[in-house]
Amino acid sequence: MAKRNIELSINADLLAQVQKENHAVVDDFISQEIADQLLADVNRLYSSGQFQEHYFQFGGVLLKKPNVFELDLSDPSKLDVRDFGIWERVVRDVGPSFIRRMDELDRTSSGASSLSLQTNRPPAIKLQINAGGGSFPWHFDNPGPPNKRILTCVIYLNPSWKEGDGGEIVLCPFLSRSIVIPPLHRRAVFFLSDRILHRVLPSNTRRVCFTMWCNGQGVNAINEVVLSKDVLQFTSYDEAQRFFEKSPLQRVISRAVYSEEYLESLLECLVIRVDNTIGDADAEGVTEEERRLLLKQHDSSVLGIRTKLRPLIDEFRRRKLRTETIN
Repeated sequence: MAKRNIELSINADLLAQVQKENHAVVDDFISQEIADQLLADVNRLYSSGQFQEHYFQFGGVLLKKPNVFELDLSDPSKLDVRDFGIWERVVRDVGPSFIRRMDELDRTSSGASSLSLQTNRPPAIKLQINAGGGSFPWHFDNPGPPNKRILTCVIYLNPSWKEGDGGEIVLCPFLSRSIVIPPLHRRAVFFLSDRILHRVLPSNTRRVCFTMWCNGQGVNAINEVVLSKDVLQFTSYDEAQRFFEKSPLQRVISRAVYSEEYLESLLECLVIRVDNTIGDADAEGVTEEERRLLLKQHDSSVLGIRTKLRPLIDEFRRRKLRTETIN
């Protein structure tokens, strides 16, 4: 019996929204049948110990995110030594066809912004399970060189998710209201990897997703990484805001503009919520010395940015607060 094709809901309207808004949400991105097969094989792989705990680096400290487990499928050679079930088709067929289709739409689009995808390599793919309590702090999927990511696509596999379960992804377009997106079954969330600050709220129950990252040509060119004096020749703060809203250079100033939000989410993701309270840091594996180093690194980073760009940062922080108070 022939295997059913895995079809994704990709069209010109999707790309147009990504080009205009830097993000898009697509429901029913994959069929119910395929989603059920994907989830069944995720459960099998997790039960057989194929997932690993997630670690991340902040400053000079390597830290573990409690209750977050991942399986990286970016290396196709892994497929030859284990039974990955339907995920082998995702890696070998769906990923490459996904990036080719997005590139076709991009090249024929009349939109002002081009993704310029690298089609000579498939997207990186990673499976993730938040086992309850896990979260992610504010970050960019492409924080800078040597990263080449331009487009992120997160697909959710949570058939029983309901309000109150947590695990929502939160997008923060620069100086705009945050967008809270529930991780509904078969939903896909697209966003530009170098221009959308985002985080994941703590999960109160099990949450499953997989992510595809597409690389772009010319990503992280010097004018997208270095905030030079020539760039800062704005005639007004309104002009400056319009520039940073669309530019990867927002990454340079983001931590200073959103300093409290960064720190709160960073500390939150290192502990597990129990009965809506945050447990003792030491009891959850984060030592006081690690916490001290995190605070020091964060404060140092923010101070370095504000010292050089204080008037601009202070104005953007005022605008951020006004945005947050708008009903």
